[in-house]
Amino acid sequence: STLPAMTTDKITLTYASWENDVLTKYMAQKFMEKYPNITVETIYYGTDVYNDSLLNLVNAGQTPDCFWILGECDFAIENELLGDMTQYWENDPENKNILTTINDGKFGYYGTNKKWATPVKYLPDCIYANMSVFKQLNKEMPDPNNWTWEDFIQSIKDMTVPEQGIFGYNDYRTIITWYPIAADGKCWGEFGFDGTSFHMDNWAEGLNTQAALINGKYHAPFFDTDEAEAVFGDRTLWAAYSGKIAYQLDAWWTFNNLFSTQDYLDKGLLYVPYAIPQVKGNDSKHAIGTMDFGGISSNTAHPREAYELLKWMTWGVDGWKEKLNAYATLTNADGSKLSVDNLPITLDKEIWDGVRKFFPGDDDQYGRGKYFDAFFANCKEPIPYGGTTIPGFGTFIRDVYNDATSGATVEQKVINNGVNAHDLVADLEQKANKCHEDAMAKLK
Repeated sequence: STLPAMTTDKITLTYASWENDVLTKYMAQKFMEKYPNITVETIYYGTDVYNDSLLNLVNAGQTPDCFWILGECDFAIENELLGDMTQYWENDPENKNILTTINDGKFGYYGTNKKWATPVKYLPDCIYANMSVFKQLNKEMPDPNNWTWEDFIQSIKDMTVPEQGIFGYNDYRTIITWYPIAADGKCWGEFGFDGTSFHMDNWAEGLNTQAALINGKYHAPFFDTDEAEAVFGDRTLWAAYSGKIAYQLDAWWTFNNLFSTQDYLDKGLLYVPYAIPQVKGNDSKHAIGTMDFGGISSNTAHPREAYELLKWMTWGVDGWKEKLNAYATLTNADGSKLSVDNLPITLDKEIWDGVRKFFPGDDDQYGRGKYFDAFFANCKEPIPYGGTTIPGFGTFIRDVYNDATSGATVEQKVINNGVNAHDLVADLEQKANKCHEDAMAKLK
């Protein structure tokens, strides 16, 4: 079967997100030019107020026709915000040519046979290597197309030189989260989630590795500590700004926000992205990344058109053609260029080639081009963070994992108190699966 035709009636659709408002208004304008009978009203809320503001609209009977979901899927599920878009999603030929993990992992189905939400924005996690530190220590940069998880961990150790105050890594994103997916191509979410339940042995391996690296002093001194003061001469300096770390484990947006800026380049902080490598024997290229989700309202009078608008604004090829033009030509109110802070969800070659042009290429004076080529080739199989796709995951993290009433959170027990993470697996698996089952009961 095929997608039903779009209406020719005069209708109005509302669209809510926290996307850059200049970009959103431009995209809405282009949609209205394509469909002159449809008026699009856009709503912008910052992430700090987004969920509360969305609920206020819902309670006032003004639910947007399509909208983004901030953070946990539980919020959208419990408030019954999402409409079923299965028939549109599964009959749209364009959705066959998207990041393969989205359909393979049934993201946005929430363990049911219905498509409730879909990724609207993709921002991979990255290992940023500082080329200058490798040069300083006379070490070769790892091959970005051909390195393993084991190579990565070994390189962290090799790049730690305490007598020069140089450390292997600093992290905003952590190997605790990364490892289960790097180790197992059948892992579809955080903590070893296989699509129906949690298997946390690889999580334990990742946490034990993190504990060993921190306690072995391969990790940069932590923010606002005496160690930071001793090494950096400034206890509140961000380690990645010190020029004293080989790797910063971070998110895609950090390149445009910081590492691409003249300030960093002038200081010789030449960071290039590496895709998260796989454990030897895992031949998938799955890696965790940030995926924001969106859906259509359970109350919309125009589900077909709401679906088309959501697609246009986020993952669709036609919309991305307009988006590339927007990124090239539009500026924010302060005169700054729009940031290409995300990568396409479509696999369309023309779109990926278009996005590639916004980042260092063959003519880059610092020689960063080949690392971006490799990154773009190796980042197309993302697995989203837990709460966005696993009902009940947020409850588990809040009430169990980060609960410190015993004097320490789970991670603190392992990193600070010498507990072996494998000894915690049975108990945590059982609790995580219970949180998930309880949330699934609500969904049904």
